[in-house]
Amino acid sequence: MDTRKAAIVSLLLLIVLFFGVNIGADRAFRRARIDLTENKLYTLSKGTTNILKGLDEPISLTLFFSEDLAAGNPQMQSYGKRVREMLEEYALISGGKIKLEFVNPEPYSEGEERAQRAGIQGLATPDGSDFYFGLQGVNSTDGRETIPFFDDREERFLEYNLSKLVYNLANPEKKKVAVMSSLPVDGGPSFPGSQPSKPWQIMTELRSMFEVVSVQPETPEIPKDTSVLLVIHPKHFAEPALRAIDDYVIGGGRAIVFVDPACDADLPPGAEQNPMAAMQADRSSDLNQLLEVWGAKVEPGQVAADTKLALQGQGRDGRVTSYVQYLGILPEEMNHEDAVTGSLGRLQLGVAGSVTPVEGAGTTFTPLFSTSNDSMLLDAQQVSMFADQNQLIANFVSRGSPLTLAARLTGTAKSAFGSGASPAGTDAAGPPAPETASAPRVGDINVIVVADVDMLTDPMWVREVRVGGMVLGYQQLSDNGNFLVNAVDNMTGSNDLISVRARGSFTRPFTLVQDIRTRAEQKYLAEAQTLQEKRRQAEQRIADLQKARPDQGGMILTPEQEKEIQKFQDELAATNHQLRDVNYNLKKDVEKLGLKLKIVNIAAAPLAVFVVALGLAAARAARRRAHRAQMSKARAS
Repeated sequence: MDTRKAAIVSLLLLIVLFFGVNIGADRAFRRARIDLTENKLYTLSKGTTNILKGLDEPISLTLFFSEDLAAGNPQMQSYGKRVREMLEEYALISGGKIKLEFVNPEPYSEGEERAQRAGIQGLATPDGSDFYFGLQGVNSTDGRETIPFFDDREERFLEYNLSKLVYNLANPEKKKVAVMSSLPVDGGPSFPGSQPSKPWQIMTELRSMFEVVSVQPETPEIPKDTSVLLVIHPKHFAEPALRAIDDYVIGGGRAIVFVDPACDADLPPGAEQNPMAAMQADRSSDLNQLLEVWGAKVEPGQVAADTKLALQGQGRDGRVTSYVQYLGILPEEMNHEDAVTGSLGRLQLGVAGSVTPVEGAGTTFTPLFSTSNDSMLLDAQQVSMFADQNQLIANFVSRGSPLTLAARLTGTAKSAFGSGASPAGTDAAGPPAPETASAPRVGDINVIVVADVDMLTDPMWVREVRVGGMVLGYQQLSDNGNFLVNAVDNMTGSNDLISVRARGSFTRPFTLVQDIRTRAEQKYLAEAQTLQEKRRQAEQRIADLQKARPDQGGMILTPEQEKEIQKFQDELAATNHQLRDVNYNLKKDVEKLGLKLKIVNIAAAPLAVFVVALGLAAARAARRRAHRAQMSKARAS
């Protein structure tokens, strides 16, 4: 075989080997992957792995995804592939406990009927079909959990939502929430002799999803099977109640605490008849005796104010004014990496306090939501019901940095009462540590602290919808209720579920391309706006001349008017032609940009590899020639 034939055969064998190795590797190492992304976006959290490996009973997961309708949407196609791949990873790690099924619910098909029966939300498309992209899970006892629709805007919480669904199916019993409060959150008389009040709507929401039990501060026995302790306005709690809370938290229980430096809902008897007495009454609460040991503090007697986030209301003079002590928290002030606040839109707070970390604490202080930089602390007496809002604004001095309004405390903390559990805490979750005289009890805690109670009251987040005297339902004004439900839902999960982190962004936009496109649009759209205005003026002038006919609306025009109208019609035609040119040039520039990108993606990269390969081949050939020349010279000598 001559050299040329040998080279051709070698090339063919290399091509066959290339495809053979790729096909074989795809089959043999289908699940093998290396995550080189910045934040390990495609690596499952340890908490998820623990949940999946700990499954005792089989779970069936059915993904409904309208593949045909997603064909024209690359972003949704990509997200659908991501969800499917992650579910396959879940099934693999579960060791066969998770059974997967993928359904393409085409219009008018059995798959669409299954999606509808499963509670999957259909998104209407322009052609009248419904696009389905949701998940249903079923456990061995026919318990069901559903994600009605996967919103790609919440992709960073994909792993958390999937793990939460699996965890709930594996633990189907209703979680118990114990509520301890000095306020009548469950209804009843606010004080002896007063008319009974109805339960706060937030309690109704909680009862629809959890088993809610009340714990009286005077006899603080927290049930052993409590998943979350909810403390609302702990005003003047005695030591037995404080010990019970401390024992529960240090013993491994999760807690959500709402305290307030000036609670509007805490009205003394006869407040309506005597507003002055209500203003002078102590309406504050704090849990600093415990919180400071755990790593946080709520500034007593101090109220957070913010000019940027201030809610609007009617002032004394009847005009709309800003109430700097009532805050509307926007997504920019929320922690998007925490599952509790990551998907919220807006929160409304009453007179809130400020949560600060304690220096030297062994716990981690993570803000959940804060004020803006345009904030300051006010004395609680300054924001009484008779406060002059205009004066508060006039005297406002921004601190230039945000104030934390809610935070999560995690990590190892000490008991606020030293060693040993108190009798009041014997029913708290988790066994107490061995009692020693020298070493205080310690435990891993998970506590959410919110420096406002009023955000739980009805006026701050819901409004009754009435027809006559009948209540038809409630209109949601803010995400306050969602915040508490998210917090309780998050805290009722296992430590593994709580540890599942929010992901970074999976979308990597071509920022350079966006900048180029934006500059092109600015260039042409500015010109287009000028031409549009010119066309509008010409059309208006023609209309005015038509109205000015000598016969008052007839068909007669003077020669001067005909000449003037013809002039503006010619100008209008030229303007329309220029507008078409502008739109064409914009489209042409964008298409040219797309062509350049295609050339770079399709041709430039392979060409670069080819050039490098040629360079390496030439270098090797040069080395071989030099080696042969050297050998020939050596033999000749």
